[in-house]
Amino acid sequence: MHKKYKHYLYEILFTTILLMVPYVAAAEKTLTVRMTGAGVAEAKLYVQPMEPGAEVQSKAMVLTGDAFTASIEPSSEHLYRLIFIHRQTQTIVPIYAEGDAPCVEMTLQGSVPVASDNANNKVLSAMGQFVAANDKALWTRRPQTPADIRAMLSAYSAAADSILRKHQCKPNVAQYIKMWAYTSTYNSYISLPNILGVRPDSLPLKASEVMEKPYKVIDTPMASLFPIAPSLVASFLPRKASLTEQMDSLYANYQCRELRDKVSGAVIEKYLSRFDYENKYEEGLAELQKVTEKHGLDGRYVKTFMANRSTVKGSPFPKEVKLCDAEGNVMDFAQFRGKYVYIDLWASWCVPCCREVPHLQKLEKELENKDVVFLSISIDQKKDAWLKKMSELGVHGNQWHDTEGTLGKALNVKGIPFFLIYDKDGKLYMYNAPRPSMGFALKEMLEGLK
Repeated sequence: MHKKYKHYLYEILFTTILLMVPYVAAAEKTLTVRMTGAGVAEAKLYVQPMEPGAEVQSKAMVLTGDAFTASIEPSSEHLYRLIFIHRQTQTIVPIYAEGDAPCVEMTLQGSVPVASDNANNKVLSAMGQFVAANDKALWTRRPQTPADIRAMLSAYSAAADSILRKHQCKPNVAQYIKMWAYTSTYNSYISLPNILGVRPDSLPLKASEVMEKPYKVIDTPMASLFPIAPSLVASFLPRKASLTEQMDSLYANYQCRELRDKVSGAVIEKYLSRFDYENKYEEGLAELQKVTEKHGLDGRYVKTFMANRSTVKGSPFPKEVKLCDAEGNVMDFAQFRGKYVYIDLWASWCVPCCREVPHLQKLEKELENKDVVFLSISIDQKKDAWLKKMSELGVHGNQWHDTEGTLGKALNVKGIPFFLIYDKDGKLYMYNAPRPSMGFALKEMLEGLK
């Protein structure tokens, strides 16, 4: 299997298993999966009820003879994910199981369990086999022409239609199959840049050329069973449009509340992270407040937007954060008034951060400009880890700890190491400043601060 393709499958598995939200459980039932075939005794099996609007914790199944069993919270849709681990290969298999003590008969074909004990499982197994084969074919064949790409991407829906014509399954299973085909098409489309080795904007065709509008297919609570659904919907919203236009489009075309909530959250989080706070703060705040009120959105988005103003040049250092030195003394940023302050946000567990420390200490030692001071602020959750790493690195100078873990959010910092410069009045001079390892260029800039 192609390395990138294999990594992609693991990423989807990781997302599927770890996206857990609260779920009101019903009385548990015992699910049995009987499996025949060579190597069953070596396998591990986990089961996860698929419940629209919620993700339920997966459970390990116990193997006795040829039967795997587990007590589970029943799915209202009678749909379950099996996470099958066999010979270092992980496979996700959806199954249909209903009744007071559901039992599914499966056959191990290679490293893939296949169920064919009823029409519902025949449909699910057939679709799973096709998706796996077509996904792999995309990586091995690497179609180049628009016609070939369109044919391979359109094959998911064509296969779903063919399978559903052949087997008379339950309506909810048929809906699941159609959504599976649709999301598989999108998964493959967004993988094309890696498959073909091109930029996303260089693809020979658009997603809309091979896919229907999402609201025609996945505007239903069942969309929550597919982790890719919110980003899929967001990608079909008007491009290069204002936040107002995007949100109006979302709420005009989608009726499923759960889906709208997830998509609107993703759209606004993107808006918050990329907004030009320095030049457009007032108009951006007004638009966000209007959108929030119109669609009844969480007020926290407006609060976050207002807090993010601290990223604008001229903004004061956040007052609400609690910073302490190694002895636990509360420190006041105002003590640096009259000096430029070069700040390093870091953590003991951050390898790139630790690599910057020798460069930072060298810079601090060699800098001749007495109007510049250096301040390192750790965002470690555990003080002991911070103290231990400081000792290992032999750091010196101003070393503070963000004891409540609020500074990164207040400064809208998405990753570390991160560097900032504040001026003599305690106001932001440079956001996302050059890092110490840049050497001469940063030193020259700091020497010139007066």
